[in-house]
Amino acid sequence: MKQYVQKAFTATGFLVLILLMSFMAAAQPTVQFKQIVQGLSSPVDIKNAGDGTNRLFIVEQTGKVKIYSNGAVLSTPFIDLSGVITTTGGEQGLLSIAFPPYFKKHRFFFVYYTNVNGDVTLARYRAYASNPNTADPASGVILLSMPKPGGFTNHNGGCLQFSKNGFLYLTIGDGGSGGDPFGNAQNGQVLFGKMLRLDVEVLNKPPYYKIPATNPFVNNPNIRGEIWAMGLRNSWRWSFDRLTGDTWIGDVGQDAIEEVDFRPRAEAGGSNYGWRCYEGHAAYNTSGCLGSNNYVFPIFDYAHNFNSGGYAIIGGYVYRGNSFPALKGYYICSDNVITNAWLTKPNGTGGWTVTRQGAGIPSGLSSFGESEDGELYASSVNGSVFQVIDKDSANALKISAANNWEAAVYTKASKVFPTIVNNGYVTIELNTAFQYLRVLDMNGAERMHQNIANVNGNMKLVLPPLQAGTYILQLVGATTETFKIIVTK
Repeated sequence: MKQYVQKAFTATGFLVLILLMSFMAAAQPTVQFKQIVQGLSSPVDIKNAGDGTNRLFIVEQTGKVKIYSNGAVLSTPFIDLSGVITTTGGEQGLLSIAFPPYFKKHRFFFVYYTNVNGDVTLARYRAYASNPNTADPASGVILLSMPKPGGFTNHNGGCLQFSKNGFLYLTIGDGGSGGDPFGNAQNGQVLFGKMLRLDVEVLNKPPYYKIPATNPFVNNPNIRGEIWAMGLRNSWRWSFDRLTGDTWIGDVGQDAIEEVDFRPRAEAGGSNYGWRCYEGHAAYNTSGCLGSNNYVFPIFDYAHNFNSGGYAIIGGYVYRGNSFPALKGYYICSDNVITNAWLTKPNGTGGWTVTRQGAGIPSGLSSFGESEDGELYASSVNGSVFQVIDKDSANALKISAANNWEAAVYTKASKVFPTIVNNGYVTIELNTAFQYLRVLDMNGAERMHQNIANVNGNMKLVLPPLQAGTYILQLVGATTETFKIIVTK
């Protein structure tokens, strides 16, 4: 079979690649985790700034935020908050970061952490205008800081996300211990066990946020206006589908069940996900609870075991990138304790197709994140960051490149020279408009990404440090043009 595929690529070049990739898109994909960074200190969150740079901001639980740009981690941290956090207990520390849609203009960003007293804290900082790769540690202001009930160190939750309309969403755990002993998740007067929605756009006096008038409980005297949804135990990682705006939540379970909750964009506000009344679909402690029809139950859950399940779900994202068509539309999540991952997609009849993958999953996965162009990444507390790729698509790209990708059966408007690179740069003759360029290695991993929306004519492209080998350079816009370059040193 392998020889047949290689001969087919040799005979028909890029056209056969497209046909093969289309076939793969119809089959069940297999995810692969390609390591791009190692040696970090407990990375637990990955975000992009949405500012056209395609940088990845990697949160280390021990207090620093590192930047991954053009294939390498910058030597200077974006910000170091180790002096304002505590990391005692395995779930404390610097936990999340998020950048609003207006970051490029105002340079504000937001972080969530446990402070030196163990209080869960939401804060705002500002990047320097003179150097966008660094932020001012003295610029911090506190939006929320709440002592943990009972002084427990676990169940901090702690995932920040911005919606496209600029509201900040934050999940906070139920406060800790086991079984939600204070009943926080169903108590509308406290913020523990909730998802919040805040208006934080450039407010310069305390509390540095407003409650949006469209929040679901603003007229309910029994539920605080900041609350967007309730009934969560410890929603460590969750996400929006960047295409649809739908909400996907991985909520870590108690004794027996891990769950994934889903809400369409139009139905997310005001949802009650059921904890502590229910753990997954199973009743947990229904004392004082409403009827089951008042709660949102998970679209899938898995049991605590060492084989087909796990013990701590790590919520992921719906893949919306362009590099791996077979992954499009799949929600990808994993477990932190057991090396299992799950791919979930609508089945076309109102339900879901869920597939478990137990091979090739790194240990200790702690988070997923997206780049600006929708590619998917994952971190492990063991110190690594991975790009999540489709194994079969990556192999197809490798075979195609080995048989001369540039022998494609279409006409390119632009030129790249030299194609054999020994001095670290190439010249690109841009004869049409493109949005960005990127450089891929033969495993399909992106090694460079650069915005070229306002560039025309000849440009000199300085390549990142690359090992000798073959790479793919793509110019992406209304059309995509692809070139092979060979780096010799």
